Amino acid sequence: MDIDSQYLHDLYNSQQPKTYNDVSALFESNYLKIFKLIPLLKQTAHHSIIRHENLADLHLMVDQRFAHTGIFTLTHILEGGTHKPDIKFKVYFDAQLLEVLSVCNETTLNSSHPYLAQCNDMNIQWELNLFIERWLDYCLDKYTPGQPLLAKSNSPSQGKSWQML
Repeated sequence: MDIDSQYLHDLYNSQQPKTYNDVSALFESNYLKIFKLIPLLKQTAHHSIIRHENLADLHLMVDQRFAHTGIFTLTHILEGGTHKPDIKFKVYFDAQLLEVLSVCNETTLNSSHPYLAQCNDMNIQWELNLFIERWLDYCLDKYTPGQPLLAKSNSPSQGKSWQML
């Protein structure tokens, strides 16, 4: 069993389910990571994109935008218009938290997960937010300055690499 499978097995079989404090720590960590990837997210009001020379372009879609919160979708748009992984998340700018709302329009990461019956809301939130944490790490590695990005922009509504659509 690989490390990730063992981790999920242990998570769902644990006598100690995840608590709000456990999940909140992920919310805080992911908030910091999204701002490394999108430094001007707080001011972003339009759909934006990072174009990459060798990988699928990374799209940020603005679903709702308010003074203290925003709902965004981060995704790749593949051939045929398929959106993957299509992560919808809410940012609480005042509390400095990022909460995943859905992945691929699902509120559970894997609806056929063998331990799903043992999940509570905090364990499901943990799994969704752990997924975005790992995906943000991937995006930070691939879509930040120093990587082979195309069409860099100095638009004031986005960082150095993001362009408004």
